[in-house]
Amino acid sequence: MSEFDLPPHERPERGPLKMPRYRLWTVFFVSFGVWLTGAVWLIYRYFLRTEGKFGQVRDPLEAWWLKAHGLFSFWTLWIFGLLWSVHVLRGWNARWQRWSGGWLVAFTFILAITGYMLYYVDNTQWRAGTSYVHWILGLIALAVFFCHWLSKALPKRP
Repeated sequence: MSEFDLPPHERPERGPLKMPRYRLWTVFFVSFGVWLTGAVWLIYRYFLRTEGKFGQVRDPLEAWWLKAHGLFSFWTLWIFGLLWSVHVLRGWNARWQRWSGGWLVAFTFILAITGYMLYYVDNTQWRAGTSYVHWILGLIALAVFFCHWLSKALPKRP
């Protein structure tokens, strides 16, 4: 019988949910990096176009910001996988910050799925809708991240 077959209040304690400092700073760096590169890409995409000989011209840095965003998104998925077993499941089982953590997990899943769709789905209508969902939720995700990180609610004991 594994520990997950037991009710949450009977599972063995495995230490605090607080992460080591190096892991916490890695999460901060990657989370802020994916958010910042996405936000800067949006600025380049929609606000930093110039008039050229044949109409509006995109800034050459726009493509580089999108590539940087893709790189950080891979790191984000890696970090999320790391956090899933050592932070998310333990926090959920301890009934610690379920609302903010649940929203953060939901945002991560939706952003991963919409990011995948933006990369691989070729339908113009799907791409437009998916793009709006991705960047709107992406911009909001930083606030959800800070709500989770800054909330210091005590775990609910049965």
